[in-house]
Amino acid sequence: MGYLVVGSRKIAEWKDFATNVIGLHPAFDSSGELAFRMDEHARRLIVLDDDAEDVLAVGWQLDSDIELQVTLDRLARRGVSVDYISDGRAASRGVASFHQFVGPKGLLIELFTEPTLDKSPLNMLCSGFVTGAAGMGHISLMSREPEGCIGFWQELFDARVSDTISLAAGNKTVLDVTFLRLNQRHHSVAIAATRGRPLDMFRTRINHFNIEVATVDDLSFAHERCAESGFKITRGVGRHPNDQELSFYMMTPSGFELEIGWDALTVEEASWQEGKSYSNMSTWGHDIPGRFSSELGISHVVQIIRSLSGKEYLPW
Repeated sequence: MGYLVVGSRKIAEWKDFATNVIGLHPAFDSSGELAFRMDEHARRLIVLDDDAEDVLAVGWQLDSDIELQVTLDRLARRGVSVDYISDGRAASRGVASFHQFVGPKGLLIELFTEPTLDKSPLNMLCSGFVTGAAGMGHISLMSREPEGCIGFWQELFDARVSDTISLAAGNKTVLDVTFLRLNQRHHSVAIAATRGRPLDMFRTRINHFNIEVATVDDLSFAHERCAESGFKITRGVGRHPNDQELSFYMMTPSGFELEIGWDALTVEEASWQEGKSYSNMSTWGHDIPGRFSSELGISHVVQIIRSLSGKEYLPW
């Protein structure tokens, strides 16, 4: 994952959140656009003045022009319309150019090979982020068409299933989560789906995105900043059983979550054991604060009702 584009009218809140809570480096600030750095990439998080209050697009970096062409050929065989963009929109993403098409749930997928690099010193509130070949983090989304959604990532990007988590209520499994990797990061995309009747509990295209800090102190300080800022911690510190990441979750100004983590394992392809499944999202922790739990329950019920009608978009 190369970059994330958010559409929001809450520009001032996003500036405060990204700079003073997450601790990112402010790279660009105008009345209608914000951009932030995490590393030498000129832009990782972009916020555009838009009323979506949602993630608009995710950029995915391909290693070479050959890989890009292979991906474009796959899209062409599926009859997917792709736009080539090299104007100011590319500059706003911090890339020379990109190819854009509409992906699952209406999320714009943007493919690029040439990020703009900025090696000037970073002014951040942490020692650094884990990026490099693993990209900037991962996204998680809920799908009412899980087979098609998982198949999309597998067919287009050769995504591999790292493992799965199945959650039960009583003796009945109610939710399955599939974790897909595109590189050595345990997962770049996670797809959740209800068993039985397909439902979507989230208003936004993704339910959260994740970034990984360099040290446990960075994680602790980020948690303190969030607790003192007025932005809501939605799940306290805990550890996931599959990728072993220590993390906590907070609500962004646009109503989807950000997970800040540390110490996630990396996958060695030659020795990775396929087919593992877990029965809990957390080995310990990740508790939902009581007051927020009630608010979350109400919003989920409203969205579940909305999800009963209409069809979820998939490119094929």
